[in-house]
Amino acid sequence: MNRLPILLLPLVLLTAGCAEARDTAATVQDCAGLASDVARTGLSGVPTQAEAEAATRRLDERVSSLDSEAVRDAAVELRDRLRELQQAARSSDPAAARQAAERAREAARQAAEVCGVSPEQFLG
Repeated sequence: MNRLPILLLPLVLLTAGCAEARDTAATVQDCAGLASDVARTGLSGVPTQAEAEAATRRLDERVSSLDSEAVRDAAVELRDRLRELQQAARSSDPAAARQAAERAREAARQAAEVCGVSPEQFLG
């Protein structure tokens, strides 16, 4: 009977645990950066066109550095909603801007949920 596989089992389990810990640490780091960026967007109200543009730029930069696929997907969705808000702000239609802001807030809430934190950490 070959005992080598049995002796390697603890090493395999330890390695798997380390990978999971690394993934968790990456997700926490991704979420902290994303929350910081989103909290500065002005989504607690209706952001101005300049605020929406700045937030979109920050999220464009952030998305490329995110390791967690789930966090990256949530950040892309939020960035896309902020682009809609930018366009609505340019149109000078207050109702469209309010609706776009609400869609962006919902995307921020979903990102917070993915990160396992309260929406207030994203919305300010």
